[in-house]
Amino acid sequence: MNVFWVVLSLFLVLSVGYLLKRRGILRNTDTEVINRLILDVTLPAFVFHALYRQQVTSDMIHAAWLFGLLQVLVMALLWMPARLLRLPNPVIGTFLLTAVYGNTGFLGYPVVQAIFGRTEGAMAAAVVYDQFSMALPIYTVGVAVAMRFGTKHEARWRDMLHFFTTPTFIVLLGTLVINALNVRVPSFVIHAADLVAGATVPLVLLSLGLMLEPAHLGANRYYLPMLLIIAVKMVLFPYLMWLATGWLGVQGVARWVAVTQSAMPSAMVNAVITERYGCDHQLATLVVVLGTLLTVLVLPVTATLLGVG
Repeated sequence: MNVFWVVLSLFLVLSVGYLLKRRGILRNTDTEVINRLILDVTLPAFVFHALYRQQVTSDMIHAAWLFGLLQVLVMALLWMPARLLRLPNPVIGTFLLTAVYGNTGFLGYPVVQAIFGRTEGAMAAAVVYDQFSMALPIYTVGVAVAMRFGTKHEARWRDMLHFFTTPTFIVLLGTLVINALNVRVPSFVIHAADLVAGATVPLVLLSLGLMLEPAHLGANRYYLPMLLIIAVKMVLFPYLMWLATGWLGVQGVARWVAVTQSAMPSAMVNAVITERYGCDHQLATLVVVLGTLLTVLVLPVTATLLGVG
C-alpha cells in the first residue's frame, strides 16, 4: 500500500477519537485514563514484544546517539533567533522544546509499524530511538530547559529522575538483559504480551484524536514561532538526520526508521511539560495539534525520499 494511504488509514482511526469526543461518547478527561493505560500497561508490553529476541545493532546505537546530539545542536542554534525575535522566556522554553522533541512513541510506533510492516529490526529500532533518543532526553534536558525558562519555580530537579522509574523503561532494560543472557521466556507470556501490545496502536490513535482541538488556532499569538517550530521539527530535523546517518555510515532499516522518527511532529508530552513548569502551554498544544495534522502530508514525502514509499 502507498505510504500516503497507510498514513491516511492511521488518521482515519485518529479521527474516530475526535468524533467520539464531539458526540459526547468520550470526554477530554478520558484522555488521562487512556494514556495511563497505554503508559503503564500496553506500551511496556509493546516494547517487550518489539525487542524480545531482536538484535540491537551497532547502526541503531550510532543513530540513537546522533539523534540525541542533533537535538542539543538544534536547540542551541534555535536559541539565537528566539532572542532576536524578543520572545518572552516562557515562549522561548516552548519554542526550544517543541522544535526538538517529537512524538516518536505515541505516533512514531504506529507509523513505523504501518510503513515498515514486518521488516526485520524496524520496530526494535523505533523503540531504541524513542526511549534513548527522545524519552530520556525530554525528561532530563527537556525538563531542565522548561524549568529554566518557565515561570513556576517550585519545580524540583529530582523530577528529572522520574523517567527511570516508568514501567516502559524498566521493561526495556529487562528485555535487553533477557536478550543478552539468552533467557527463554515461556510462550504463554510472549503470547499474552502480544495480545496486550496489540491494543497500543488503536488506543494511541484514539488518544491523539481526543487531543485534537481546532479552536486553539484562533487563540494563538505567535504565528512566526509556530511556523518555525514546525519547519524545523518536520523538515530540517529529518534532513539533518539523513545527512548525519549517511556521514556516519548508518545504513538500511536503522537509517530509514531514524529519519522517519525524526520527522514526527512535536510530542504530546511537550504540552504537559510546558504547562507544568510555566512555559507557553497554549502555543505548545497548538504546535502538537497542527503538526499532527500535517503528518498526513509530510510523512509520505519523507518515505518517498527514503525510497520506502
